[in-house]
This record gives sequence, C-alpha cells and structure tokens, in this order.
Amino acid sequence: MTLEELNHAVDTGMIDTLIRVDEARQVKRLSHIADNITTNPDIEVVLIAGGSSSGKTTTAVRLETQLMVNGRNALHLSTDDYFVGDARNPRDENGKFDYEHVECVDIPALVMDIKTLLKGGSIRKRRFDFINHVPTYAAGELTLPQYGYVILEGIHALNPRLTEGIDRLSKYSIYIDPKPNVDLYNGLYLSSRQARLIRRLVRDSRYRKMSPLTTIGMWDSVCAGEDKWIIPFRGNADAVFDSYLSYEVCVLKPFVMDLVDRIHQEGATDVPFISDLKSLMIEVRGVNDLKVPGDSIIRETIGGSQLDY
Repeated sequence: MTLEELNHAVDTGMIDTLIRVDEARQVKRLSHIADNITTNPDIEVVLIAGGSSSGKTTTAVRLETQLMVNGRNALHLSTDDYFVGDARNPRDENGKFDYEHVECVDIPALVMDIKTLLKGGSIRKRRFDFINHVPTYAAGELTLPQYGYVILEGIHALNPRLTEGIDRLSKYSIYIDPKPNVDLYNGLYLSSRQARLIRRLVRDSRYRKMSPLTTIGMWDSVCAGEDKWIIPFRGNADAVFDSYLSYEVCVLKPFVMDLVDRIHQEGATDVPFISDLKSLMIEVRGVNDLKVPGDSIIRETIGGSQLDY
C-alpha cells in the first residue's frame, strides 16, 4: 500500500474497512498460533518476546483469548513486573543503568514462580513501579487455571537464561516484530525500529511521564540492548507475529505532531529522526482514535484499551 492509497482511504471513508481488515488479519494469525499451541500436549509455557513497543502485552492478552476459543485457559505474566529496580539494576561500562540487561529481571524469583504455578501452587502478584523504579506487590494471588498455560511476555522472554530449569519441550516461543507495509515515497518504508520508536515516543509521554527528548536520548541504548539481548535469540521462535497496522500512522499523527511541537518548544530544532518524522506526518491524513477497536495493539500506545493488562 502507498501513502497516497492510505490517504485516499481516509478521504473516502474506506479507512473503516481497512481498519477492520488489518485487525482481522492479526486475529487470524493469532488463531493459527493458538491452534499450534493447543495441539501440542507437551506445551505448558508460552514465551512472547520482541523489541520495545512491539506490542507484546496486547498480543499476550489477545492470544489468551484465542486459547480460550480452543477451550484452554492461560495466566499472563510480564517480565517487566519482575524488574529488580534501580537498587540492584546492572550498570553499563559508563556506570549508567543498563535497563536492557537480562539481569534487570529477578530471574530466580521468576523461575520459581513459574514452577510453582505449573505445580498447581499460588504466587503473589508482582508489579513494577515505573515512576519510582522499584518492585512492588499487588493485592491478591495468582493460580494457574486447570489445564492452563503460563504466558510470559517481555523483551528477554526468548533468552533461555530467563526460564532456566524449565523443559524446552514444554515451551512455545513467539517473536513479535512490526513490519511497516506502507510505501511512504518511491519505495521508502519505515523500518521496524522507526515504527517502534514512534510508538514509544507516544507511550512514554502518556504513561511514563517522560519527555520525548529523554525517550530519543535513550533510543540508541535501547537498540544496542536489543542487538545484544534480543536479536540473538529470535531464531529460537516457533512463530513470528507481525504487529504492525497499516493505518496506525494515521491514528498516531496528532499525538506525534504534539510531541514534535513540544520538542521545538524546548529549544531542540535539529533532533535526529524528528525533523524527518514531522515532514512525514504532515503528508499523512489523520484519523480520530475513536475509530480504533478497544482491543487493538495500537491501544497499548495511545490508551483506551478495553483489555485488562
């Protein structure tokens, strides 16, 4: 699809159909993955990994629904909730916090909790406070439903280190990678990382109280961490899921333009990628986010999801 065709869909009202088709395509793929899982009697743990802002959390919840369609239940855990916090977080060679390191996760606690669940026991519900960077516990306990799966999602989920001691044959791995499919100009497409950076800029601003300049300043480190901790293990995946939505640039446009204005107001006028992003977004027709389904992956970025995270 070209940008011209995408804009034409917005102008003519066909964007509603495009949204439905995009969303249905992802549901169909998740249904196929769920079929593969439920037809293998050895699988007990489903691992979902991908780079920052690839849509791991929403994918995990939607996969849980597809497993229920097949008569099976699941319990969703996030590696983010097992972060050790700044007091124990590894640092890089410059002494700065390395938030991409696998040891950011409390691996012994995570493995113990998974094993406890698989044996029919209960665990305390963990949460991570991203504002104060400390691990916490939420009210209540978690127990795996009968004949249920543990779904574990997070950037390190495919790294064998994260689930040491759990039988490989009992694990099914999914790698999430948004693959932009809109030809912006004469064969120019966003890269997966550019698409995810756009998502993350919006998400960090809305939910982590982070300025866009801070997000951009961290991005090189995020990508370096992905190269070191995620990319080497994507070959372990039993399935790959494309989380990109061709219409998402239309929905993200007003959010991105607001962030670009904020960057300029802060006096930064020559930020890598941002100038090009503004030029791109000017050419994109915007779409009201009310058109986005409540269970869409892009809701993880813009908010308003009907899913329980």
